[in-house]
Amino acid sequence: MYRLLAIDLDGTLLTPQHKVSPYTLEVLQRAVADGMRLVIATGRVPFSFHKVISGLPLNAPQITSNGAVVIDMNTNTILYQQLVPPDYILPVIEYARRLDLVFCYYTNDYLYTEHELYNRHNWYLSGIPVRDVEKIEDVYPQPCIKIGAFGDAATLIAKRRELERAFVGKLYVTQTAGQWLEFLHPAVSKANALRTITQMLDIRPEEVIAFGDNHNDIDMLRFAGLGIAMGNAHQEVKAVADYVTLRNIDDGVAVALEKFLFAIEKR
Repeated sequence: MYRLLAIDLDGTLLTPQHKVSPYTLEVLQRAVADGMRLVIATGRVPFSFHKVISGLPLNAPQITSNGAVVIDMNTNTILYQQLVPPDYILPVIEYARRLDLVFCYYTNDYLYTEHELYNRHNWYLSGIPVRDVEKIEDVYPQPCIKIGAFGDAATLIAKRRELERAFVGKLYVTQTAGQWLEFLHPAVSKANALRTITQMLDIRPEEVIAFGDNHNDIDMLRFAGLGIAMGNAHQEVKAVADYVTLRNIDDGVAVALEKFLFAIEKR
């Protein structure tokens, strides 16, 4: 019997237009009405997470910042937080800059982004408090939730693996999208945050269904009793999943929940 849903946001629950479809929302509402706990597990930081989850039937602590921050949405209280170790902030930026990456730096209050990134993208413009800086090193030593790095999608997996080797045991290096890497505290992951929440709620891993589409979801899918990859997921995510559902654009989360919670094969 499943008791908790852990669902990634971008590329999984959300459509490409960054919405939850009416059908998926209806299925989630039914699942929660039947007693399921709903946990969103996202790489978004709390100040951007709030803007996209309005209307979801959230009834548990929520995972943000790839597991670095667990929050109580009812009281807006941080229940758990692990910041990037200060001793590794400048070394990882120096190393990654040699790999032609550009950076942003997340604190609890602001997103700091380098000029090149600020001028190239508009992913931060939906009300996120952003500050433009010449070099991301200038933000140090402000407490850091995570460092983001933007690079060429064709070479980023190889660069991610190099950085993983260089900072093993020092930082958690993960890929959240084709062009995005993130660096966090070494004990941080969505899986570890989910483990913390299940212990709070006295829920066993085998009672969890988890959904994801990217590298930062892999450990969470492995932790869950049923790990489900999206049809649009990277192949390395599909390889560890127990089941592959439809793409996010095709309501893959809802279709899988119909199958595994309500024993309905299709809409």
